Amino acid sequence: MAAPTICPECQSNISNRPSRRRRCHRNHRTMSQPQSNRVLLRISSIYLLGLLTCASVIVQALASTSSSPPRSLSPWGTRGGAVGSKQRRNGPLPSSQSSSSALSMSETESDVESNTDDERDVEMPPQFISASPLNGMAAQAEAAPVHHDAAKKTILTPGGFPDAVVPAAYVAETNLPTDVGHFRIRAYRIEEFEAAMSKPNPLGAGAGLGSEPCVIYASDKPPFGGRDGERGGATEVPVRIHDQCFTSEVFRSQRCDCKEQLKMSLEYIRENGGAIIYLQQEGRGIGLANKVAAYALQDVGLDTVDANTHLGFPEDARQYGVVPSLLRDMGIDSIRLMTNNPRKLDRLRALGVDVVGTIPVVVPQTNQYNKKYLQTKKERMNHANFGSLLSASPGSILSSDYTHVDILLQGDDPVAEKYITDGEEMAAAAVAAALMDDPNQSGVVAADDGYCFGRQSVEDAIAAVARGELIVVVDDESRENEGDFIMAADKCTPKAMAEFIRYSSGVICIGMEGKRMDELELPPMVVNNEDPKGTAFSVSVDATSEHGITTGISATDRATTSVLLAKQDAKASDFHRPGHIFPLRAKDNGVLTRDGHTEAAVDFARLAGSSPAGLLCEIVSEENPTEMARLPELKRFCKKHGYVLTSIADLQQYRRDTGQ
Repeated sequence: MAAPTICPECQSNISNRPSRRRRCHRNHRTMSQPQSNRVLLRISSIYLLGLLTCASVIVQALASTSSSPPRSLSPWGTRGGAVGSKQRRNGPLPSSQSSSSALSMSETESDVESNTDDERDVEMPPQFISASPLNGMAAQAEAAPVHHDAAKKTILTPGGFPDAVVPAAYVAETNLPTDVGHFRIRAYRIEEFEAAMSKPNPLGAGAGLGSEPCVIYASDKPPFGGRDGERGGATEVPVRIHDQCFTSEVFRSQRCDCKEQLKMSLEYIRENGGAIIYLQQEGRGIGLANKVAAYALQDVGLDTVDANTHLGFPEDARQYGVVPSLLRDMGIDSIRLMTNNPRKLDRLRALGVDVVGTIPVVVPQTNQYNKKYLQTKKERMNHANFGSLLSASPGSILSSDYTHVDILLQGDDPVAEKYITDGEEMAAAAVAAALMDDPNQSGVVAADDGYCFGRQSVEDAIAAVARGELIVVVDDESRENEGDFIMAADKCTPKAMAEFIRYSSGVICIGMEGKRMDELELPPMVVNNEDPKGTAFSVSVDATSEHGITTGISATDRATTSVLLAKQDAKASDFHRPGHIFPLRAKDNGVLTRDGHTEAAVDFARLAGSSPAGLLCEIVSEENPTEMARLPELKRFCKKHGYVLTSIADLQQYRRDTGQ
């Protein structure tokens, strides 16, 4: 038997097997390393094990936080209201922090504060960052001096959903530079939102009011008044309560007018002050997914109201209970509501908001995708006849040039005050104004009630003619399908005549009653009239030199001739023939006998209280100067230059309705 092999270092028997010899040598190498290296290896192992343990604990904590609702959504301390209120150095949580994380950190800070001696306070302007709930908002709403009417505790929406005053907590404020102007945005959080969400919304997960409303105002025109019950609260502040429309404002959908109304509201408060309260309630409160489902039904013919009800939803499920809280926080006692919706007005008043009037927010025009949406609002409001609402000059709310939009955006203009009203008629009129401008309408087509642009357009035109203004009157698409300038001849000035000539063919005519033309000895231009439309031209005339006429062609000369033709005491000898003004013989009983511009000119002059003689001339296309302007371009033309637009069909129906 072979003698055992002895290790030269430890004198142990390692036999003759190679594996045993290698293991012995490894042990000797490890033992030969410095003591510090061995300790470091042990520490590294323990540290790695600790990291794995911490990671496991963090994962479990996050899972627990996301699945369990927080006990409170009000981690903020109360605001004292004085500038420079003290905040901890680490400050409040960023607004992007989740409410559950905010809760845990708030509780941690509360515990730490009682055991920390070296913390220092710093001054933080509260208008930039603050953290305070509107304490006792629900209880104080009725007692607050801003609400003079007794507010109901709870009201029901048209769908039967309760709408009560809801407290909200101010979170933070920051600059909001936009392409419209420079604004500031105040963020809030509804305190009771998580508690309410513990019960599923009957309309679905995405329905109802979102948890984070906000307020936007112009940086240089803050709307704040006295707060926390102090005297001197702001009054009659223009406020737009705008409900989120993700499809329009983000995806640029043309199915509604929401993004346009939001932009107009921003422009208004930029110029005049006020605020926009932006609420997260998509699709009139039914949520985005349900709204898409309603859109799908609208694609097959249902209107916006029937689509909601067909799906089992109320036609309007919006809630405004948070509004009193936001207004109270800003120290606003009363508001002028920027809206076309009388229902919103009633809802806010029921919640105790002091609404002293409304300001319409009307988009300048419809499109092929939202016209039915606006038409549904109009028809469901049962306002087919708007009478003489706001027809006072200058610029009716329903004038075809839509200058009412600009007027409403001029807070210092006393005319703006004229358009503030409480009634449903204003909202209905606002919708009708938008419906007048359909860019896809190629010609005049009367509706079932006999009107094309509406009775109001005729009343606006009559008022404009009485003021000595030019109006634009279009005839039927199956006739000439042209637009003529028309004005009362006895109100013509050189400036008005120059305006006629600038945009028209320059062949200035004057419609007159046949009897008066006979008195002035104005015979037909030809014995056999071959005009396709039967226009009854007489011989052309100029006033004589005794009336200051030179060549007769200038705007001044033609204005003089026109005024003289309209005078009842003028004689045949006051004119020489031929000349530069073309008298046209109108049919008796005007447009009810013949649907021509000649008769329309006489009718409008007579209805405006002037002599029954009206100037008229066809408008030439600015976009294609070799052609005459047609209705789509005429709408743009009237909007650009501020002319009232109506039609012969509207004038005919107006005369039938009024017997004039």
